[in-house]
Amino acid sequence: MSGLRAKVDMDAVVDRHGLAVYRLCRSLAFSREDAEDLFQDTFLKASERPEKLADDPLRRLYSTALGLWRSRKRKMARRQRVAPTVPLPETPLPGGEDPEETVLAREETARVRALVTALPEKYRLPLTLYYCAEMKVNDIALALSLPEGTVKRRLYTARKMVEKGLAEDE
Repeated sequence: MSGLRAKVDMDAVVDRHGLAVYRLCRSLAFSREDAEDLFQDTFLKASERPEKLADDPLRRLYSTALGLWRSRKRKMARRQRVAPTVPLPETPLPGGEDPEETVLAREETARVRALVTALPEKYRLPLTLYYCAEMKVNDIALALSLPEGTVKRRLYTARKMVEKGLAEDE
């Protein structure tokens, strides 16, 4: 490496930030396999230009993961327009639980998931990162390159939109 480029130990970056990046990937992707692929692709892309990780590695990794996820989402949308797929039915939970409670919990989860999925991306992303990836507001602001106040406002608006949707369903 040249003297102008900072040397970055990728193993140390993975050890230090891997869990946070994986949680982000897991919250963006709807399956474990997709999240693992996104996680690997994020670090693979980051390893191509390690000098970019010298200043703020977590922010760069979050931005890379979000960019890859958006790209995949656009690709899947194009595929859906060409050849739509039908989701498989959910598998039943193991025995021992009250079937009625299980059904009600699944319906509630499905309603909330549908409402969150229907949100515009600018509201859905902060909400998903906050609740699913358990990221703090300042980390979300860094990942999305937004001011913290904007993230807080979008979280508030997204919550109100979901609440309104749940109230309309009842």
